[in-house]
Amino acid sequence: MTPQETAPEGEPSPLLVERHGRVATLTLNRPHRRNAMSTAMLARLDHALGKLTDQGEDAPGALVLTGAGGTFSSGADTREPDWRDLSRRAVRRAHFRTVFAMLHEAPFPVVAAVEGYALGGGLELALACDLVVAGEGALFGLPELGVGAVPGGGAVHSLVRRAGRGVAARMLLIPGERVRADELARLGAVERTVPDGGALAEAQALAASVAAGDPALLEAGVRLLRDSGHLDRTAALGVENGYWWQAASAANRGPSPSSGRP
Repeated sequence: MTPQETAPEGEPSPLLVERHGRVATLTLNRPHRRNAMSTAMLARLDHALGKLTDQGEDAPGALVLTGAGGTFSSGADTREPDWRDLSRRAVRRAHFRTVFAMLHEAPFPVVAAVEGYALGGGLELALACDLVVAGEGALFGLPELGVGAVPGGGAVHSLVRRAGRGVAARMLLIPGERVRADELARLGAVERTVPDGGALAEAQALAASVAAGDPALLEAGVRLLRDSGHLDRTAALGVENGYWWQAASAANRGPSPSSGRP
């Protein structure tokens, strides 16, 4: 798929898919709506992630997730005509949950490149990535309580774990609260900040550097990173031991990536 891919109805695709060498880039492509996530966008994101993770040895070494038009995502599209229809919301919710599961299970690191706004589901999508690169002026927030919803994609958990309960409480409970990328970087929820407009280039360079590593070791490392955060020390050491043996076994077999769990 190419950046020129169009939707069946002839409108621009809500998701663009590119591949340069070992790095794939998915671009949320509804800039006229600040990349608000429609059902069609979530369905395409679900499909694209599934294809990327099912490619075996041809899978990318790293993935960059970004947004078109100078913003990451303003969250779910509450202006969809059927937004309040519970059955349609269930469809969107299913795609959303699948997307988060695939990001967590992807055999390669995922880097978010954030400019402009990352709000609601957009923030949840960014925090589901392994690394976040953001423009210095990017703004992050959780406006769900003000639109009759609550966060449902793990953002509160991620914020408490990565940045602390205080900033999570501010973003969740204070109407209109927005937190800049540089503050989240100081707290540990954003890994790298760059001048506004430079997040994508920095994220792609970082992804290319990461993807140059051995695929089997990279997969073991990224799974170790994701699995260790919620465990106590004894359990975490057990997980590390399992992935150590997985990597050692893969090294003995040769360069092919391993997809098995310890």
